[in-house]
Amino acid sequence: MCPGQHDAVRVAEPQPAIDSQFAPALYELKNLTLVTNPCYISLQEGFNILMYHGASFHGLISDIDSLRTSNPSDKPTLIHKQLLKRRHLAPTHSAVVYIPGEKDALMIRQIPDILATGEMHKLDVDSYNNILTISNSCWQSQTAYEEKVGNHPDPCKVAMLNLKTREIKILDFS
Repeated sequence: MCPGQHDAVRVAEPQPAIDSQFAPALYELKNLTLVTNPCYISLQEGFNILMYHGASFHGLISDIDSLRTSNPSDKPTLIHKQLLKRRHLAPTHSAVVYIPGEKDALMIRQIPDILATGEMHKLDVDSYNNILTISNSCWQSQTAYEEKVGNHPDPCKVAMLNLKTREIKILDFS
């Protein structure tokens, strides 16, 4: 699980994993690993996954006409394609508050097999250049703020990937 802007970490990216002092119960879960945002993880089955919460999405939507006019809150994987084309998670200046390091932590150096994000609160699955892109859902219905900015969450949906067949099954907990 990687953090986002509502978690007990700094807002600036890259974000550290949520500290155990803020979420001790999460650290007790045997099937959960807390990671940074962004983060590359590798599964034993041979999949390399790039996880990114998605703070840069709204700036990117404002800066790219084709995104702004295509209502990406309903099709968030359109944003993924723009990030992958540019090989950067925040390709426009000041899209996120950024803490520079020796290397740009938001640059996509290694092409992932899977890009998994949050932020838009809408489940969407697609593919771009043989990269599976997954925009994850959320667990709450539309807030007043989301309605104001035109975001249409689709809560309680989980994409489950069969690592042997690459088939996706959507679980609906609503």
